[in-house]
Amino acid sequence: MQPDYKNYSVDELCEALDSINKQAYPERVESIKAELKLKGYSEPVEPVEEVFAEPEEEEKPLGPISQIVAVLLAILFSWFAFSAIQTGSISGRRGREYTYESSPMMFLFLLSVDILMIVMPLYAVIKSRWLSPRH
Repeated sequence: MQPDYKNYSVDELCEALDSINKQAYPERVESIKAELKLKGYSEPVEPVEEVFAEPEEEEKPLGPISQIVAVLLAILFSWFAFSAIQTGSISGRRGREYTYESSPMMFLFLLSVDILMIVMPLYAVIKSRWLSPRH
């Protein structure tokens, strides 16, 4: 049984068109569009999802200077992490030293931040190289 769209207002017709399963009920979609045209609704009717969908941005590869800076950051934080592992202590805020013996959670947290700061720039460079058109 098909709904009687003649008694619907323009707002109700637009809402019905937005919420209807267009693949399952193509004849109802055409009926709603025809009724909207009869009621003088001249604007193109688009589903709400399509109207508010943001266009996808194309990801751009890093430039050569950004790649060099990222590699230098990874080298710097590698040195911090290596020195922390070698000495067993790591510097925190305001020059405070954390050791694995005195504060293992803070030592491991700061070491993991150093490791993250190694991995992220290297990942960005590798991803950039992979996305580059020369690849």
